[in-house]
Amino acid sequence: MAVKVCSNCGEANRENAFQCTVCNYSLKDAKLEGISNEEKRRLFGTNKPRNSICSHCGETIDAQSLKCKYCGNVNVKPTTGKAYYPQESNTGCGCSMILLFIATFLIPLVGLIVGGIFAFSDDPDKQDLGKMLLIFGIAMIVIGIIVGIIFI
Repeated sequence: MAVKVCSNCGEANRENAFQCTVCNYSLKDAKLEGISNEEKRRLFGTNKPRNSICSHCGETIDAQSLKCKYCGNVNVKPTTGKAYYPQESNTGCGCSMILLFIATFLIPLVGLIVGGIFAFSDDPDKQDLGKMLLIFGIAMIVIGIIVGIIFI
């Protein structure tokens, strides 16, 4: 890889840099040392992974690197194929959740059954809703027992 060596501090900079990344000294008259990227492409072909450009600072990033060595920004590699976007859960909020709590208030067994099913779901939102329904169903049963004992 070709680099421009700063005559002020001796730092090696990328081959198309205009100023030093350490001391901000002008690299206008600095000479390239090593093989330039164009020369490498001409000699060795373009079979290796292509470099990308940092979205934060615009510097060239090696294809294998995880972060930009100039600014530290995380290198997001483009994906091949379709991206996965999880669907939002309707059970976390909205009308269905309100109806489940109303049904649990009227018939606590509904909350215990639905809550037990949701508690073992893979979706964390459904798990939380299931736990809330279980607790609310148990609370309704306890309140029903206490009210039944008081008025009997």
